Amino acid sequence: MPYEPDFRPKLRAIDVFPFDWQGQKSLLLRDPYGYAEGQLVVPAILGPLLARMDGRNTLRDLQIEASRLLGRLVLLEELEGLVRSLDQHFFLEGERFEALKKRLEEEFLSSSVRPPSHAGKAYPADPEELKGFLEGILAQGPAREEYTPRVIVAPHIDLTAGARGFAAAYRGLRLPAGARVVVLGTGHFLESFLSLLDKDFATPLGPAPCDREFCSALIEAVGPELYGHLWGHRAEHAIEFQVVFLRHLLEDFTIVPILCGSPEIFLPEAEALLERFVAALRELADERTYFVAGVDFCHLGVRYGDPTPAGEKEKAEALAFDRKLLERILSLDAEGFKEALLSEGNRHKVCGFGPLYVLLRALEGRDLRGEILHQEAVDFGPGSIVSFAAAALYD
Repeated sequence: MPYEPDFRPKLRAIDVFPFDWQGQKSLLLRDPYGYAEGQLVVPAILGPLLARMDGRNTLRDLQIEASRLLGRLVLLEELEGLVRSLDQHFFLEGERFEALKKRLEEEFLSSSVRPPSHAGKAYPADPEELKGFLEGILAQGPAREEYTPRVIVAPHIDLTAGARGFAAAYRGLRLPAGARVVVLGTGHFLESFLSLLDKDFATPLGPAPCDREFCSALIEAVGPELYGHLWGHRAEHAIEFQVVFLRHLLEDFTIVPILCGSPEIFLPEAEALLERFVAALRELADERTYFVAGVDFCHLGVRYGDPTPAGEKEKAEALAFDRKLLERILSLDAEGFKEALLSEGNRHKVCGFGPLYVLLRALEGRDLRGEILHQEAVDFGPGSIVSFAAAALYD
């Protein structure tokens, strides 16, 4: 069905990554929210054209822009082909996307299980292959016979890129039977400050059961707003990666999965919610309760909006900055941690800000000792770096 010349396409909030495709500069388009599974590659020269698909420009307007960019007359039919492709991938706002969104959200909310979003992508979907994959990662960490931390800080970066960090955080982990693990993760696309998901997490190694009784007690104490933006869990990897390691290493445990948004976006409006949540968590957390924070630290370079590429100098800067943050984490200094980040406007773009701040607020008054297990900064995209760390706190 052809589009009318006055149709005004509006691109959704999707990820657009520059990369080389078959020797040509291109853009990779994907949906970070998990509604659309497909990806689309377009020539990089069309970037300004995509930017003008904001619901205000007609196809005629876009035809003029495309002709200017390509230096030739672009037929309306050519432009319609691009718009149709975007629409078929559910990258455009409109009735077609809204119908998909409604159906998928209803299916997700009605299920008692969160399916694995990254199996077969970030890690093997076959159970035996996954066991070997995880053991290969864990072998890169220090050998431990008894390792029972009360709190683990672990990465959520790509499992291969962050292998040494994951190994430092998890190798040799042993928790008592019946352990309850509160897993706090970065909600990269969360539209609320907090979101508790009272669902089991499916993994290729079997389910990680949710402690629904504990979740119900939290909701009763905090209020239904603690559920927050539940769809933000569907494609999020920050908790999923932790759960895969927990399922591999532990036999008898439950999880309490909670995504956290960035305090600099949601506070102070969400401060009352945070106060109720941390008060309830402190009261409900008993000897069976352990904590994991799935977080990364600095994000620097062109991929993350900086005007210049990041390299070895920026890696050293990131590691030094991370150590300052880790020292505040180990001393359970929530406000010092927050101040260290916001004093520079969070220019290091620490995406673990939310989970770590919430964790530190929840642990206030606890008598814990800690250690930094690993620090690293790696190349992550052209001219870009990400830093991450592993740390543990013990009774």
